[in-house]
Amino acid sequence: MRGLCLLGGSLLLVLIPVVCQAGIGGELDNFGSFGISVGAMRWLADADAREFEGSTAQIRPMVKGVFRYRFNEAWLGTIEAGYGWNGYADSGDLTTVVIPVTVGMERRLRELWGATTSLAFGGGVYVWGQRRDGEFLRDPATSKRLQATDPGAYLGGVSEFHVSDHVTCTTHLTVHYIYSTHADDYPTLLGDDDIFTDLRIGLNYYFSPYEGLVWDTGDED
Repeated sequence: MRGLCLLGGSLLLVLIPVVCQAGIGGELDNFGSFGISVGAMRWLADADAREFEGSTAQIRPMVKGVFRYRFNEAWLGTIEAGYGWNGYADSGDLTTVVIPVTVGMERRLRELWGATTSLAFGGGVYVWGQRRDGEFLRDPATSKRLQATDPGAYLGGVSEFHVSDHVTCTTHLTVHYIYSTHADDYPTLLGDDDIFTDLRIGLNYYFSPYEGLVWDTGDED
């Protein structure tokens, strides 16, 4: 909890410039962007991911590569792929890892403190597992590796504002649900659905599919 509070405080400091920036208008309609976002994640479920051998999952980094395409002022599409993990105190080198690859949409809600806020939702494929010292653990009952690829979905909120004509800053708070019921394979550990949350900030470079990576805003001095 302390780590999450520290991260939240850091993000608030990062967002101070929002009051001096501009939200996203029609100037980026039909523009795409490449970007990266970094932050932290924490497993909330299942019980074995949230807590292992008496140790609670500790907040650890998450990083994602992001492609965004703005259809109009109301709708935006996203493709994201990343990597994150949690560690456990007093459990050696044990980690629970996830590689999410998702496709989603963002629906504009309103302007807030100079930033455009949106509802984010979507789904994808989640590769997850639990390992120690570089090796995946095995379920004691079946001896199968605690590693799987499962479908899932996410829901969250995003804010975005201009840093320059080409570049925007985003903040993301999302909750991910992984449909990972493996009762037959993992009757002892990690046999239920999984949930994790992530909090990230990112930078995105927008370009016009018609004019190329470097585009002219049309402004003249």
